[in-house]
Amino acid sequence: MKLFRNILFFIVLIGGSIAKGQNLAVYDNSKPVVLLQPLDMLRVKQIEAMLPEKPSGFGETYKNRKEWNRLLNTRKYDKLLKSADSSLTEPFPAWSDTDYLAYWTKGTSVPGKNMLQKRLLWLTRYVFAECLTDQGKYTKAAEDAILELCRQKSWVNPTHDYNKVNFEGKKYLVELSAVSYAHHIAQALYLLGDKLGPKVKDEAIKALRLRVFDPVLNSVATGNSENFFLTNTNNFNAVCLSGTVGAAETILDDKRERAKFIAIAERYHKNGVHGFLPDGYCTEGLGYYNYGFGHFVLLRETVYRSTGGQIDLFADPKVKLIAEFLPKTVIIHGVFPSIGDCRPYTQPSAFILYYVNRNLGVDVSDFKKTAFEGRSTELAESILAVFPEKISSEQIMVKSKGNELRSYFDQAGVLTVRPGKNSAMDMGVAIKGGNNNEHHNHNDIGSFSIVVGDEVLMGDPGIIPYTSKTFGPERYTYKTIASYGHPVPLIAGKEQIPGAAAQANVISTSFNNDQDKLLMDIASAYPVKELKKLEREFTYNRKPNGFLTVKDNFSFSNTQTYETALITRGKWKQVGPGAIEITGKKDKLLVTIESQDGFEIKSEELSEGGLPYTRLAIRLNKPVQEGTISMVFKPIR
Repeated sequence: MKLFRNILFFIVLIGGSIAKGQNLAVYDNSKPVVLLQPLDMLRVKQIEAMLPEKPSGFGETYKNRKEWNRLLNTRKYDKLLKSADSSLTEPFPAWSDTDYLAYWTKGTSVPGKNMLQKRLLWLTRYVFAECLTDQGKYTKAAEDAILELCRQKSWVNPTHDYNKVNFEGKKYLVELSAVSYAHHIAQALYLLGDKLGPKVKDEAIKALRLRVFDPVLNSVATGNSENFFLTNTNNFNAVCLSGTVGAAETILDDKRERAKFIAIAERYHKNGVHGFLPDGYCTEGLGYYNYGFGHFVLLRETVYRSTGGQIDLFADPKVKLIAEFLPKTVIIHGVFPSIGDCRPYTQPSAFILYYVNRNLGVDVSDFKKTAFEGRSTELAESILAVFPEKISSEQIMVKSKGNELRSYFDQAGVLTVRPGKNSAMDMGVAIKGGNNNEHHNHNDIGSFSIVVGDEVLMGDPGIIPYTSKTFGPERYTYKTIASYGHPVPLIAGKEQIPGAAAQANVISTSFNNDQDKLLMDIASAYPVKELKKLEREFTYNRKPNGFLTVKDNFSFSNTQTYETALITRGKWKQVGPGAIEITGKKDKLLVTIESQDGFEIKSEELSEGGLPYTRLAIRLNKPVQEGTISMVFKPIR
């Protein structure tokens, strides 16, 4: 998957009450801060002295019957055992060339990805079942599953199998799916230990070396960029480092070998941390934050535990800012914006909340689920979930600060405004500036999302299913990814352009207990030479009868068409010449539109394979040379 690179972010320096004409500094989080270079063998030797004599994985092996029997007796895993029993009577999920090659033949990676995940799931199911019961009932099935996985044509997601080199056995690339296979197989070897035959173990370790360990070491030694996650600055970095290093520390007997992978983690994790903005903001959205930073947590745990705490990847102060992304990004009532490639109503990982609270003292008191139980789709996280006392952490008492009135990521250009706990107005808003060259970018400069109660009644539509076009030159032909599918203007019939040149320049801010204002210039996002001015002003009033006003002021060198839009998954109806009522499951939002020029409201249903939504176009009846259009949003009690 050719992920889009972040190029520029602009640091907005604001004052406490009002700031004008802010100076912008450039933050380029697309380029690595450390490049490939051969291992420093002196450092490897130092790390070797920190490591235990024997490798180990997460959690307890099957031999700790006290702990596994305790889990068995909770009855939380009855469903898992039932699934494992059912699987014993069925053939192992078959490898399908047709499914894997669907990415090239049909333009979709879904069949191949589903096949890869299903085959891996059967192994983890048998591993858990055997550890819980210790009767040998699932051991042969686990061995057969390991051998099936080790012998399959590819561990690599079809999207990342460039030129099908893995499928055809020409080369082994290390990416998200491959490292997941590696870590799961390594954990299986560790947890089941001597239950597994020596031939199975030998074949598994050979496969891990061939498909993951050796390619990574080769990239470091030679500087080849095939395993680009080492110098990547998005979620690839943490996920691939976590899986590779986690697998190595779990099953490699040789301390020198294990030390090499710790050294790799120590150096190259810095690129992933650099991918977050200096204020801790994750441009990839909450879903990829859970994925990427969640694996960074697992990587930190692996390195910290392996070195007895002598190497701590949380030592960088920026990591705490990244951890605080969660409490700072929530709008109200646990609802987050679905900015970029993020699914609507995505929730933060309970595992991350638990871990950063205990290791960094991050206040997570406003979240409903801060304790993680049971199994997730990640075997390593699942083991930590069932044995939380094995995590390198301790309870840190944090005085609750409560839900703040606002959170402002100035480098990201993202402002979240909230009513406050004592307000009668149950509406919060997330406002998006930034630029159009972010990780998992959508062209969304000037976009905003409105939550009333616990429903997103207006805002960013979020992710759509990935296809072979999603991460290529045709990405922005999807309306949901382009600005057309966002609540932003359409200027002279033109959508926003992708790239760092399309940036929101924050002109001024004004924040106080009753009302927050933000004024941004978004003209650079539009390839319209006649456009002289396009400023979008947000005013959020949190008084009892509060509101949000979004006002666009624009001018051209000659007459041009102007249109803006609302995006909703609620039911809507026009209740007046310039009034729209949006209804969710239980909440309502009134939108009042004002303009000195006549306008019409046109609706369009969009999906593109994702959750359907409505685009409400607010279109001026005739071309104008200048104008103002305001939209006032008020919750309806």
